[in-house]
Amino acid sequence: MTKRKKISGLLAMMLTLSILSVSALGAAASPKIDSVEYKGKKKIEAEFKGHVEMKDPAVKVTDTSGKKYTASVVKRDEDDITFSVAGLKTGKNYRFEISGIRKAGAEKYTTVKGKFRIAAKTEVLTEHIDYDREDREVTFEFQGKVRWKKAKVTIKDSKGRNMVKKIKEKDSDEVEVSVKKLTPGKKYTYKISGVARKGSKKYRTVKGSFKP
Repeated sequence: MTKRKKISGLLAMMLTLSILSVSALGAAASPKIDSVEYKGKKKIEAEFKGHVEMKDPAVKVTDTSGKKYTASVVKRDEDDITFSVAGLKTGKNYRFEISGIRKAGAEKYTTVKGKFRIAAKTEVLTEHIDYDREDREVTFEFQGKVRWKKAKVTIKDSKGRNMVKKIKEKDSDEVEVSVKKLTPGKKYTYKISGVARKGSKKYRTVKGSFKP
Protein backbone atom coordinates (compact mmCIF):
# COMPACT_ATOMS: atom_id res chain seq x y z
CA MET A 1 0.00 0.00 0.00
CA THR A 2 1.34 3.43 -0.94
CA LYS A 3 1.85 6.21 1.61
CA ARG A 4 -0.89 8.28 -0.07
CA LYS A 5 -3.41 5.42 0.24
CA LYS A 6 -2.50 4.93 3.91
CA ILE A 7 -3.10 8.62 4.62
CA SER A 8 -6.42 8.55 2.74
CA GLY A 9 -7.50 5.51 4.73
CA LEU A 10 -6.60 7.14 8.03
CA LEU A 11 -8.48 10.33 7.09
CA ALA A 12 -11.56 8.33 6.14
CA MET A 13 -11.42 6.44 9.44
CA MET A 14 -11.04 9.67 11.42
CA LEU A 15 -14.00 11.23 9.59
CA THR A 16 -16.17 8.17 10.30
CA LEU A 17 -15.24 8.20 14.00
CA SER A 18 -15.97 11.93 14.15
CA ILE A 19 -19.46 11.43 12.66
CA LEU A 20 -20.19 8.57 15.04
CA SER A 21 -19.04 10.66 18.01
CA VAL A 22 -21.29 13.56 17.02
CA SER A 23 -24.24 11.20 16.55
CA ALA A 24 -23.63 9.62 19.95
CA LEU A 25 -23.41 13.03 21.60
CA GLY A 26 -26.65 14.09 19.90
CA ALA A 27 -28.42 10.96 21.14
CA ALA A 28 -27.06 11.41 24.65
CA ALA A 29 -28.22 15.04 24.65
CA SER A 30 -31.83 14.18 23.77
CA PRO A 31 -34.19 14.81 26.70
CA LYS A 32 -35.90 11.76 28.20
CA ILE A 33 -39.32 11.55 29.83
CA ASP A 34 -39.23 10.02 33.31
CA SER A 35 -42.98 9.92 33.99
CA VAL A 36 -46.34 11.18 32.75
CA GLU A 37 -49.18 11.86 35.19
CA TYR A 38 -52.81 12.83 34.75
CA LYS A 39 -53.37 15.63 37.26
CA GLY A 40 -57.14 15.85 36.79
CA LYS A 41 -59.20 18.60 35.13
CA LYS A 42 -57.75 17.67 31.72
CA LYS A 43 -54.17 18.48 32.80
CA ILE A 44 -51.14 16.29 32.06
CA GLU A 45 -47.70 16.61 33.65
CA ALA A 46 -44.62 15.22 31.91
CA GLU A 47 -41.53 14.99 34.10
CA PHE A 48 -38.07 14.69 32.55
CA LYS A 49 -34.88 12.92 33.59
CA GLY A 50 -32.56 15.75 34.52
CA HIS A 51 -32.89 19.41 33.64
CA VAL A 52 -34.20 20.66 30.31
CA GLU A 53 -34.51 23.98 28.48
CA MET A 54 -37.54 25.09 26.45
CA LYS A 55 -38.10 27.72 23.77
CA ASP A 56 -41.70 28.42 22.76
CA PRO A 57 -42.72 24.81 23.53
CA ALA A 58 -45.79 23.48 21.74
CA VAL A 59 -47.75 20.29 22.41
CA LYS A 60 -49.60 18.08 19.93
CA VAL A 61 -51.95 15.34 21.17
CA THR A 62 -53.63 12.52 19.25
CA ASP A 63 -55.53 9.38 20.22
CA THR A 64 -54.90 5.91 18.81
CA SER A 65 -57.23 6.58 15.87
CA GLY A 66 -55.21 9.64 14.86
CA LYS A 67 -57.75 12.22 16.03
CA LYS A 68 -56.08 15.50 17.02
CA TYR A 69 -56.82 17.38 20.26
CA THR A 70 -56.24 21.00 21.18
CA ALA A 71 -53.47 21.29 23.78
CA SER A 72 -51.91 24.27 25.52
CA VAL A 73 -48.97 24.67 27.91
CA VAL A 74 -50.09 25.61 31.44
CA LYS A 75 -46.81 25.57 33.35
CA ARG A 76 -43.18 24.65 32.75
CA ASP A 77 -39.90 24.65 34.65
CA GLU A 78 -36.46 23.06 34.52
CA ASP A 79 -37.59 19.44 34.86
CA ASP A 80 -41.28 19.20 33.90
CA ILE A 81 -44.09 20.66 31.83
CA THR A 82 -47.85 20.70 32.43
CA PHE A 83 -50.32 21.02 29.57
CA SER A 84 -54.10 20.93 29.28
CA VAL A 85 -56.00 19.02 26.61
CA ALA A 86 -59.59 19.65 25.58
CA GLY A 87 -61.95 16.74 25.02
CA LEU A 88 -60.12 13.95 26.85
CA LYS A 89 -62.17 10.87 27.69
CA THR A 90 -61.73 8.14 30.29
CA GLY A 91 -60.62 4.68 29.22
CA LYS A 92 -58.60 5.96 26.25
CA ASN A 93 -54.93 6.05 25.27
CA TYR A 94 -53.24 9.18 23.93
CA ARG A 95 -49.92 10.15 22.38
CA PHE A 96 -48.22 13.54 22.56
CA GLU A 97 -45.29 15.46 21.09
CA ILE A 98 -43.55 18.40 22.75
CA SER A 99 -41.46 20.58 20.44
CA GLY A 100 -39.00 23.33 21.37
CA ILE A 101 -37.19 21.37 24.07
CA ARG A 102 -33.61 20.30 24.69
CA LYS A 103 -31.52 18.77 27.43
CA ALA A 104 -29.84 21.50 29.51
CA GLY A 105 -26.60 22.52 27.79
CA ALA A 106 -27.46 20.83 24.46
CA GLU A 107 -27.02 22.75 21.21
CA LYS A 108 -30.29 22.07 19.38
CA TYR A 109 -33.95 22.08 20.36
CA THR A 110 -35.82 18.92 19.47
CA THR A 111 -39.15 17.10 19.84
CA VAL A 112 -39.99 14.66 22.63
CA LYS A 113 -42.70 12.01 22.34
CA GLY A 114 -44.73 10.33 25.06
CA LYS A 115 -48.06 8.71 25.84
CA PHE A 116 -50.66 8.61 28.59
CA ARG A 117 -53.98 7.03 29.46
CA ILE A 118 -57.01 8.38 31.28
CA ALA A 119 -58.19 5.53 33.48
CA ALA A 120 -61.78 4.37 33.24
CA LYS A 121 -63.97 4.91 36.31
CA THR A 122 -63.28 1.47 37.83
CA GLU A 123 -59.83 0.91 36.29
CA VAL A 124 -56.70 0.60 38.44
CA LEU A 125 -53.77 2.16 36.61
CA THR A 126 -50.15 2.47 37.77
CA GLU A 127 -48.98 5.89 36.69
CA HIS A 128 -45.48 6.23 38.08
CA ILE A 129 -42.91 3.76 39.43
CA ASP A 130 -39.94 4.97 41.47
CA TYR A 131 -36.95 2.94 42.66
CA ASP A 132 -34.96 4.28 45.62
CA ARG A 133 -31.54 2.64 45.16
CA GLU A 134 -30.20 3.74 48.52
CA ASP A 135 -33.11 2.39 50.59
CA ARG A 136 -33.95 -0.40 48.10
CA GLU A 137 -37.61 0.53 47.90
CA VAL A 138 -40.03 0.61 44.97
CA THR A 139 -43.08 2.87 45.05
CA PHE A 140 -46.03 2.37 42.71
CA GLU A 141 -48.25 5.42 42.31
CA PHE A 142 -51.80 5.07 40.97
CA GLN A 143 -54.01 7.35 38.92
CA GLY A 144 -56.93 8.16 41.19
CA LYS A 145 -57.71 6.84 44.66
CA VAL A 146 -57.62 3.12 45.48
CA ARG A 147 -58.42 0.77 48.36
CA TRP A 148 -56.93 -2.54 49.43
CA LYS A 149 -57.89 -6.09 50.46
CA LYS A 150 -55.28 -8.82 51.04
CA ALA A 151 -52.72 -6.90 48.99
CA LYS A 152 -49.81 -8.71 47.39
CA VAL A 153 -46.94 -7.35 45.27
CA THR A 154 -44.33 -9.27 43.28
CA ILE A 155 -41.45 -7.93 41.18
CA LYS A 156 -39.65 -10.57 39.15
CA ASP A 157 -36.43 -10.55 37.17
CA SER A 158 -35.80 -12.31 33.85
CA LYS A 159 -35.21 -15.60 35.70
CA GLY A 160 -38.52 -15.42 37.53
CA ARG A 161 -37.04 -14.62 40.93
CA ASN A 162 -39.24 -12.47 43.15
CA MET A 163 -37.32 -9.38 44.33
CA VAL A 164 -39.92 -8.15 46.84
CA LYS A 165 -39.15 -8.62 50.54
CA LYS A 166 -42.33 -7.11 51.97
CA ILE A 167 -44.97 -4.43 51.58
CA LYS A 168 -43.80 -1.48 53.67
CA GLU A 169 -46.74 0.86 53.26
CA LYS A 170 -49.93 1.24 51.26
CA ASP A 171 -52.39 4.11 51.16
CA SER A 172 -55.07 5.66 48.97
CA ASP A 173 -52.83 6.40 45.98
CA GLU A 174 -49.67 4.28 46.21
CA VAL A 175 -47.95 1.20 47.60
CA GLU A 176 -44.33 0.95 48.74
CA VAL A 177 -42.34 -2.29 48.92
CA SER A 178 -38.84 -3.15 50.11
CA VAL A 179 -36.83 -5.14 47.56
CA LYS A 180 -33.57 -6.88 46.96
CA LYS A 181 -31.00 -4.91 44.97
CA LEU A 182 -32.28 -4.15 41.45
CA THR A 183 -30.00 -3.65 38.45
CA PRO A 184 -30.38 -0.25 36.72
CA GLY A 185 -31.55 -0.57 33.11
CA LYS A 186 -32.68 -4.17 33.57
CA LYS A 187 -36.33 -5.05 32.89
CA TYR A 188 -38.50 -6.29 35.75
CA THR A 189 -42.14 -7.42 35.66
CA TYR A 190 -44.55 -6.63 38.47
CA LYS A 191 -47.95 -7.83 39.67
CA ILE A 192 -50.10 -6.05 42.25
CA SER A 193 -53.21 -7.85 43.50
CA GLY A 194 -55.95 -7.01 45.97
CA VAL A 195 -56.41 -3.42 44.83
CA ALA A 196 -59.62 -1.67 43.75
CA ARG A 197 -60.44 1.78 42.43
CA LYS A 198 -62.19 3.83 45.09
CA GLY A 199 -65.93 3.50 44.58
CA SER A 200 -65.61 0.10 42.88
CA LYS A 201 -66.42 -3.20 44.57
CA LYS A 202 -64.18 -5.23 42.26
CA TYR A 203 -60.61 -5.91 43.39
CA ARG A 204 -58.15 -6.31 40.58
CA THR A 205 -54.65 -7.49 39.64
CA VAL A 206 -52.43 -4.97 37.91
CA LYS A 207 -49.49 -6.14 35.76
CA GLY A 208 -46.69 -4.37 33.97
CA SER A 209 -42.94 -3.89 33.67
CA PHE A 210 -40.34 -1.22 34.40
CA LYS A 211 -36.62 -0.50 34.37
CA PRO A 212 -35.08 1.02 37.53
